[in-house]
Amino acid sequence: MNRTEVFNSVRGTLSNAGFYVSDMCSMRPVGFDLVARRDNSLLIIKVLTNIDAMSEDVAKELRVLSILLKGHPLLIGERSGTGFLENDVIYDRFGVQAITPETLGNHLLEGIPLKIYAGPGGFYVKLDKEKLIKLRQDQNVSLGSFARSVKVSRRTVRMYEEGMNARVEVALRIEELLDSNVTLSMDILKAQYLKKKEVETIRGETETLREFQKEIFTILKQVGYEIIPMERCPFEAVSRDKEKILLTCVHKYDKKLLKKAQIISSISKITEKHAVLFTDKEVNRTNIEGTPLIIRKELKKLRDPEELLELIIERICVD
Repeated sequence: MNRTEVFNSVRGTLSNAGFYVSDMCSMRPVGFDLVARRDNSLLIIKVLTNIDAMSEDVAKELRVLSILLKGHPLLIGERSGTGFLENDVIYDRFGVQAITPETLGNHLLEGIPLKIYAGPGGFYVKLDKEKLIKLRQDQNVSLGSFARSVKVSRRTVRMYEEGMNARVEVALRIEELLDSNVTLSMDILKAQYLKKKEVETIRGETETLREFQKEIFTILKQVGYEIIPMERCPFEAVSRDKEKILLTCVHKYDKKLLKKAQIISSISKITEKHAVLFTDKEVNRTNIEGTPLIIRKELKKLRDPEELLELIIERICVD
């Protein structure tokens, strides 16, 4: 499949699995292609035919955005530089989980658990160490006998029981010996834990900002918001105070802003986060595609995050 076909396959799978799915983020540069939500699970998805095409910088911003929005980043593709990806296997690209479109469908529609991941030199699984220890002891299998049966050293068995992962072929021998499943499933729907250091690094990268963006960000900081710039999103930053997250678009009023507004409106609905458009000149409208529009002059009059939020809520449904 080409990239468009992969994207359509992914979108169809998500919809059939009960996810609300955003419009495609077609503007360039972009670090993700769509967002999707089902209940409390938020996926921020990048679609590529070759997963090696995703750079480390893109992966980093994707991880940070997922942390800020309490979602999970996911890369979906068909191959890497070494060949086609295996189905029902999780790969890794700079800290972002990567799977095939078929794997997504198998997992979400067929309920097939994801247990295998690709690592250096082969495929691995996570072992349930508590269950492994209990089964071995209950069946009165010594460390030496266990090691000989699964063709590893006694030291390796101890490491398994301390939490080390195992190659798939070894895990199969362990399950055959103990006559029980001892592998754990991995969750692609779980939000990532906050990594403050990673967010701090992104926040400090402001060299590429335009003067108008810098001015708006400076005012927002004075109002009381922390600004985390985004270089590969349809919005230029994520702004946050102690309670709220804002998807923040800063752009001069032109046709590109109108196009951005449509995408941002869709993302805002799926992520359940307020979005706002800041622009330079007065126009006879207060929102675009339902996303509040605030001009520079209005922003300068605000004194705190509460006043800004009140203005945003007031303009969501007013045209």
